[in-house]
Amino acid sequence: MYRGRGLGRRSTSGALATAAFGIATIAATCGTSVLDTRAASGFTAPTWNLQIGQPGSAFVYPWGMAWDPVSGTILTSDYNNYQVKRFSPGGSFVGSYSSKTALGGNQPYGVAVDPVTDNFVVDDLQGYLRYDSAGNLLDTVSTFAEHAFYAPFIAISPTTETVYVVQSTGLDTSGANVVLMFDKNDNFIGGFGTNGKGCSGGQFGLVRGIDVDSSGNVYVNDVSNHCVQVFGSSGSFERSFSTNAHLSSNTRGLSVDRANNVVYVADSANQYVGVYSTSGTFDGTIGTPGSDCGGGGQIDGPRDMAIGPDGTVYVSDYTCFTIDAYNPLFAHTNKGGFLKQIPNPPVAPPAGGMNQAVGVAVSPIDGTVYVSDTFNQRIQEFAGLNSSTPGAFVQMWGSRQPVLNAYCAMDYPRGVAVDPVNGNLWVNDTRSAFIKAYTPTGNGNGPLGCASPSTGSVSSYAVFGGQVQTGTCVKCSPGKFFYSRGIFVGGPSDLVYVPDSSNGRLQVLTQSGTEVPGFPVACGTTVGNPAGYNGCDGVTVDASGNIYATSINQNRVDVFSPAGVLVRTIGSGTLGQPFDDALSPDGSILYVTDVKNNRVSEFNPSNGNFLGSWGSKGTTHGHFEQPMGIAVDPSGNIYVNDFGNDRIEVFTPAH
Repeated sequence: MYRGRGLGRRSTSGALATAAFGIATIAATCGTSVLDTRAASGFTAPTWNLQIGQPGSAFVYPWGMAWDPVSGTILTSDYNNYQVKRFSPGGSFVGSYSSKTALGGNQPYGVAVDPVTDNFVVDDLQGYLRYDSAGNLLDTVSTFAEHAFYAPFIAISPTTETVYVVQSTGLDTSGANVVLMFDKNDNFIGGFGTNGKGCSGGQFGLVRGIDVDSSGNVYVNDVSNHCVQVFGSSGSFERSFSTNAHLSSNTRGLSVDRANNVVYVADSANQYVGVYSTSGTFDGTIGTPGSDCGGGGQIDGPRDMAIGPDGTVYVSDYTCFTIDAYNPLFAHTNKGGFLKQIPNPPVAPPAGGMNQAVGVAVSPIDGTVYVSDTFNQRIQEFAGLNSSTPGAFVQMWGSRQPVLNAYCAMDYPRGVAVDPVNGNLWVNDTRSAFIKAYTPTGNGNGPLGCASPSTGSVSSYAVFGGQVQTGTCVKCSPGKFFYSRGIFVGGPSDLVYVPDSSNGRLQVLTQSGTEVPGFPVACGTTVGNPAGYNGCDGVTVDASGNIYATSINQNRVDVFSPAGVLVRTIGSGTLGQPFDDALSPDGSILYVTDVKNNRVSEFNPSNGNFLGSWGSKGTTHGHFEQPMGIAVDPSGNIYVNDFGNDRIEVFTPAH
């Protein structure tokens, strides 16, 4: 999947309708043949068989937070629904505003309100969006001209209306960590900060969180340097205070209670909110670590805070799909006590519902279908075609947890594969860079629960990997990954094949995580945003051990010998952003998902000859919206993860 990038600043005005969140309905076709077939001589397209799953999201995935002093409401950036949602302090849903089609089309991150005009601004990674209080889009501001490609935090000064935008990411070690400044008319007026470890003079490590006090001083949460740095309104360094003794290295948003001179920092790993005076004195914590999501005051995934006029602290709990409200520590009674959950009860993603799911795998042993439900942070299991209820939901497990290598912690899982020897399920947990394996019985029965390893439900070799960015060094840090997406398990030696996408290489490992001699090898190219789709994304292996890896930027499939020698390429001139591939049971057909062209293409794997393609852009069966993962069962049925339509489409080939 690619999204276009625009350089420079552009201004847009116009109304965006305020609408409550809803799940789109996908229409079905009546016929059995696939439309828009592109065929070589004698080619017959497969026929549509079954849809598995459907669109399904949580009501809200709260991320950034802001208090609107004019309307007296809470704004939160609804991360995975690409919206901004507004709630009353009592918990009533007020409305939502779409952000998906503007600027970069990325998820909304931080949100801030201008108390003078009541406009609000929302980060879009590639810049920010400005809305009026009714949700009409007033302006889109690109930060590319200022070399900011990952801008996830934003704040507005109550004194000057200056907009402060953080450019900082842990995904690219070479990226700048700076704060950009824009005036109230969205003109760039400068910036401050340099990469460094001094925690003084504007030296920044990874920055997560920014806010402004009543005097216009800017507070910056410098995560990797374990401090909060304070600057004057023009960016001059004033002072800093350490957070090392009380907070983890996985803190998130920072908010200032301007009326009471209190600084709040969300600590995702410790699952609480740290409380400081503006002078840097540690006052304590708010919230109880835990993951019951039951409204008892436990915080599983805190991301940011909004502060009400009475000091009430509203915390976005991304993992539990709620906003949790707490009394401040300075309250006369119930100091720091839990008040309410918004919404109550939380509305989790439904069973069988998908939100930008990427991968699909089918067990060759029993036909069970597994889907990496990427933006719902879970794995879902469905009954196979050979069952009495084909395609029916069976179970799900995983959630966004603070300990990323925990067995059921998910951090944007994308690749899934099934070991043909024993049926174990393997998962490529893209963002955390861990590879995890589970036994065929699955784990848990719900998105927030997962069986303990002591029950025997998780394999003893369940986790290996971790994140490393190697740059141009292909052989560096084998067994570590950077935004890798696909996975295949099998081949003559039952190995684990991982296209290490954003490191531009292919890794082949034993099931204990040891690199096979001769690997890694270069695979694909890496350009632009390191977290974007780069390098090789999908991989499959034939009975002889030959490896077929899809190179999304080069519009081809690279074919490697079992020893890792590139022997030929397939699909150049035919494919448009190939994402994943799979072989027919007899190895005579290579199926490749073609993201740009919204189709599946078929090739002869032995000579690379194009056989034909099927599908086109659309929502009816046999049509796709950015098809990604693909798998084939022992009977030859083809399973396509129709990413943009949030479903799995199953096809039966002609015989």
